[in-house]
Amino acid sequence: MVRSILAVVITYIAMSALIIGVFAGLWLGLGPDRLLEPGSWKGNLFFSIAAPSITVLAGLIGGCLCARIGRGRGPVIALAAIVFVLGMAMCMVTIQKPYPADPREPGLTMTQIMEQGREPTWLAVLNPIIGAGAVLLSGLAAVRKRMGTASPTRGV
Repeated sequence: MVRSILAVVITYIAMSALIIGVFAGLWLGLGPDRLLEPGSWKGNLFFSIAAPSITVLAGLIGGCLCARIGRGRGPVIALAAIVFVLGMAMCMVTIQKPYPADPREPGLTMTQIMEQGREPTWLAVLNPIIGAGAVLLSGLAAVRKRMGTASPTRGV
């Protein structure tokens, strides 16, 4: 039981750190003026593709990690549920926040963008769904592989 709880907690922290680290790297490496449309708070095409991709990547890694630490499907399912529930809670917070007025001033810091900006509704809704789905996909596959049931012809 303790191992399962630790698997979920450690994996959730690791997934959060990965997501924060990759987004911080993007912001610091490219800057908001290269990730957002000029004079606007909307993400450009690159950012609109990168944001959900980062969520999927973190979910895939998180599912495998949770399966390895937890050694079963229970922790993976619990992690997916937590990713979904907390993600939907954040979605509700995001939806209630008003969109900032354009034009956006160039050269804002990451902190200013976080305080004043707002994630698009489509992304706020999509993130918990694809994050939880990616956790389940990779985590349950890792559990099946560990238990030796990965082959569809096994046992025939």
